[in-house]
Amino acid sequence: MAPTRRSTDHLLPLVLVLVTAAALWYAHALAWDLGGRSPILSYESAQVALAARELAWHGKFATPYALPIDLATHTGSPWPLSAVQPGLVLAEALILKLVPASGLMATSDMRAYLTLVVPFVCYLAFGAFTVLATRYLFARHAPEAPRWVRAGAPAVMGLAAILDAQAQHFALSGVGELPATVLLLLALLGLALGAASELPFVLGVLLGLSGLFRANALWLAAVVALAGAWSSPAEKRLRSGALVLAGAVLPLVPWWFYKWRAFGSPDWDVAHFELWDQVQGWTWFELLHRAHVPEVPHGAHALALLAAKAGSNLSRVLPPLLSGPRGLWFGALVFWPFTRAGAEGSGARDRPLVAAAIVVLAGLALDTFAACVGTPLLREVFPTRVLAELAGLLALWSLLRRMPGTSERQRAVACVLAALLALGWGTWNTRLAQTESIATSFERGVPSSRSLTAISIALNQVLVPRETLMSNLGPSLAWQTNHPVIHLAYSPEDVAACRARHDFRHVLLVFRSAERAWDPWREIVETPGTAATHAELGVRRERRLMTSDGFSVVWLELGPREPGLAFEAP
Repeated sequence: MAPTRRSTDHLLPLVLVLVTAAALWYAHALAWDLGGRSPILSYESAQVALAARELAWHGKFATPYALPIDLATHTGSPWPLSAVQPGLVLAEALILKLVPASGLMATSDMRAYLTLVVPFVCYLAFGAFTVLATRYLFARHAPEAPRWVRAGAPAVMGLAAILDAQAQHFALSGVGELPATVLLLLALLGLALGAASELPFVLGVLLGLSGLFRANALWLAAVVALAGAWSSPAEKRLRSGALVLAGAVLPLVPWWFYKWRAFGSPDWDVAHFELWDQVQGWTWFELLHRAHVPEVPHGAHALALLAAKAGSNLSRVLPPLLSGPRGLWFGALVFWPFTRAGAEGSGARDRPLVAAAIVVLAGLALDTFAACVGTPLLREVFPTRVLAELAGLLALWSLLRRMPGTSERQRAVACVLAALLALGWGTWNTRLAQTESIATSFERGVPSSRSLTAISIALNQVLVPRETLMSNLGPSLAWQTNHPVIHLAYSPEDVAACRARHDFRHVLLVFRSAERAWDPWREIVETPGTAATHAELGVRRERRLMTSDGFSVVWLELGPREPGLAFEAP
């Protein structure tokens, strides 16, 4: 049943959410001073942008940026993609190809703004699709609701979505979280409206496309297949589950084949080594910044170590996950499915909606576990967390509307109070995020775009075209200079192993201060001439600069590598 189109009820919430989203995006950009104190490209978004530019310019699915660990398998630039998902790379490559590199858009600084197109559009789409999803759910499951509810609930849901502080942050960064979330939202809406029975293959394709932007989305495919089969008529269950899985796999087959050809394994991803961060004294930083693939535990011993890590990190993930009214939303979502059995008119018609609720909860649990095993930060749970909050608000409204022993007026007041709580919580988090963004922008570990341009000009006066260098600025410097960049090795002692696999003559250290430098490199940044005492570096010349925004630059020019260091990777 489609929403009635005889009035502007369906348009007013949509316009309100879109206009508010644009204003919030702009306010968040001002708080970061995007393009000023804060460069357009972060560490993660610069990796995606580099791969997209390589694809747009040279037609290669590769990147001119490498971590030292990448040198263990591939010596030459450009390197295969080992740390990014392909979805955003393809989208940004298309934009870079369509927008001519001439006139105002000729410089790297200006073309970096093109990487904001996809996250900005997805941020607007997230709010808009939340409005439309709510409207369709009310039309299907609560057609008798008053007009003010049918117009007000979608507006509240859309505003709650765009008021999420992490959503605003991802809207300013070219990473895959928001595109993956939008696709996952559409898949869940389809599941709630019965797509597992009517369009199971399309439902699976949405999940597969989401997985092209964020690898964790793949875990939900099996859960959705099971939930979709359960919610389908008995004679369609096997077919529905199988087609959902087939649809999810289809978009991913080319990517898996690429990984198999490049790395010998379809699931190779250097991010997997983050699992061993803080395990047996390792740090992910150390594991990724040395030129060899580390030997990590396997089998039962590995499972025991990771289980212990997950248990210890649970206390770091759960408090922010349940902060404020989030525990109320999640509790309502957990309790709501059990109330449908006794609800009037419930039955097969409600099964898809219950299946969607179960999938949201399962996704939240899986992402929380992944964060505990990997990096225990709330941002790692974003897609399922924000969707679970929105679903929980709907579940709470449903429970409040059926409170026994209350009048219609009392139930309406309770629903309005829940809506105000959601909007108040989102507004408070938005203000807090903007305050933190302003403070953080003055402490960024990457120089401003103006300073990066000055560094690029200085480098290009010395380096020959496409000459490789090593720097802690990594992908940001590679984007600005159009030179291949290897991320700084873990310590000066590890530079020789990197040069054995890929020769380079320049190392650029750029830190806000010596205190902010990596421990093994701190003395070199702090004291002029110290680099020459490291025989393994073979420093021939040292230059020191200071950027306009206060970053210390130490430029080391290395002598020829020793003949015995030449190495051919298998």
